[in-house]
Amino acid sequence: MTCGRRLYGCLLLFLFAIPPLYAATGNGYDVVTLNNGDIYNGTVAQSHFTLETRYGEVPVPYARMALLILGGGEQPDRILTRRGDRFSGRLKERELTMLRVLDPTLPVAVEDVAEILFADRKLRPPLFKTPDAVITQNGDRFAARVISEALPMTGHAGARLTNPSGIHLLDVVSLDEGEDYLAQITANDGQVIQGRFALEQVTVSTGFGTILNIPFTRLSQLALRVNHSGKRPTFRFLQRLNPVDLIRDRMRDGTLGPQMLALRGGSYTRGDQQGDGDADERPAQAVQLQPFAIGVHEVTFDEYDRFCADTGHRKPDDQGWGRGSRPVVNVSWEDANAYAAWLSRRTEQRYRLPSDAEWEYAARAGSVSRYWWGDEPEPHRANCADCGSLWDGEKSAPVGRFPPNPFGLHDTAGNVFEWVVDCWQDNFIAVTAVGAGDGGAECGKRVIRGGAWSFPLHEIRSANRWRDFPTRRSDDTGFRLVRELVTD
Repeated sequence: MTCGRRLYGCLLLFLFAIPPLYAATGNGYDVVTLNNGDIYNGTVAQSHFTLETRYGEVPVPYARMALLILGGGEQPDRILTRRGDRFSGRLKERELTMLRVLDPTLPVAVEDVAEILFADRKLRPPLFKTPDAVITQNGDRFAARVISEALPMTGHAGARLTNPSGIHLLDVVSLDEGEDYLAQITANDGQVIQGRFALEQVTVSTGFGTILNIPFTRLSQLALRVNHSGKRPTFRFLQRLNPVDLIRDRMRDGTLGPQMLALRGGSYTRGDQQGDGDADERPAQAVQLQPFAIGVHEVTFDEYDRFCADTGHRKPDDQGWGRGSRPVVNVSWEDANAYAAWLSRRTEQRYRLPSDAEWEYAARAGSVSRYWWGDEPEPHRANCADCGSLWDGEKSAPVGRFPPNPFGLHDTAGNVFEWVVDCWQDNFIAVTAVGAGDGGAECGKRVIRGGAWSFPLHEIRSANRWRDFPTRRSDDTGFRLVRELVTD
């Protein structure tokens, strides 16, 4: 993939449907893979596939099916639809029939099936031209229409917003054991209200005509009338990306790698530029960088768990907060490098940790202020110990829940610290100005950047630097990757 001339335009796009886990079959046949490794081609004779979810039964028509994965044991069954909806639960049908052209009809017990990849078919027009989008606490996400007549909410300051048509985005975070929750509404006029809802659930109609009552304790995010793609549901509601600059490499098995954003590099000044930073941020230094691409988000549990499943690498603890789209934590500098090496092999591209200079360039996004949005704290911009978010001082937030910086990158301030390649030095006096980093050097501590949910606001400044032992794992530290670019 080549990079266009404009490398960080901020065209507002409601993009990012869930990528297909596998490339769809183009031969007109469904592919059934059994647990014993046998593979059969044909047509699955089933009008609907009914999933019993935590919030009701969801029957998905055969024509809408893209992928069915049977979990087995404690793992849920999962359905991915042609339009990118994802549901998890238990498949109600326990036996399927496969029609084959030259062979006898084949009955298959669901317990024997590993997955079914459905033949590619022309997408039908969506039921809703501008659907609402629902994301649940367990990672299900789907297009729907909210049919609750009112969503009464009492804010911390006594403010009330009851009309769903005035809501742009609703975020919900469950507290201990999911018995309670806090919520935040971002209204169409930009007003932000935090509080609790007077109702226990929200009622939605799916794109298949099913009515679901979703308890607020099961809900993670709800966006109203924000999908304008016309093709697939949209689940990144705050994303601002120029598609010319977006890179998603395909792995050997057809799956897509992380979203990476191409940046042009060049000269910039890193370090403390206000005079009130820490000693390790001085003296401010001019740095020259080559073009590179960097992750739009921190690497998530979903992405990291695929690496663990493929390699047998240790799965990190999620602290009981949930995995999915949360940034992976409890990973060492060595773990992060192992993931980068695996992704490089799977994509045949060069992935690595960013250098300290590359990370700050990406985080600043052209700014010279304390934070990418300015010199003064602003509420609802980040997750830290005193940032005013739903997750403050308690846990990490799922990636992409806060506005992106001007480059289009999320969570460069707060949420979790991010490993970079460099050895720790307590000032910039002897540090190279070319920004390449020193990943090959042996050293006792490595740099981490960006601050975290557990650290104060002062520590999420763009210039702030911290350090840790490369073998240490912590619940406030993850990483994002750089992809090297081939330039003329």
